[in-house]
Amino acid sequence: MPRLKKALRVPAPADRGPGRPWRPGTPPPAPVDPDLPSADIRIGYARCSTLGQELDSQLDALSKHGIPRDKIFSEKISTQVRVRPKFEEALRTAREVKAHAPHCRSSSPSTK
Repeated sequence: MPRLKKALRVPAPADRGPGRPWRPGTPPPAPVDPDLPSADIRIGYARCSTLGQELDSQLDALSKHGIPRDKIFSEKISTQVRVRPKFEEALRTAREVKAHAPHCRSSSPSTK
C-alpha cells in the first residue's frame, strides 16, 4: 500500500477537512503541475494517557517512518481532556504547510 499511496496523487478540494462534510457540486481542485517540486511533509503526533506511561516506543515508530523529531508533537494527557494543546499545534502546523505549499502533500500519522 505505501507504494500505491505514493503513486496516487489525488488532489482534494480546498474546502475538505476534518469535520467538514462533502457537498455535491464542489468543484475539484486544479490538477497539480507535474513540474512543481513536491515532497511529502510529514507531521507526527504521539500521546499517552498517564504520566506513568512512556512515549518512547511511539516516538521511535514515528521516527522510523521518516518523521524528524522536530515535527513530532507529543503529550501525556488523558483522553477525557477535550483540549489537547500539542494535538492542536500539530493540526495548526499542517494547515500552515497546506496554506504555504498547496502543491505538497502533508500527512499526520498518529500512533494513537
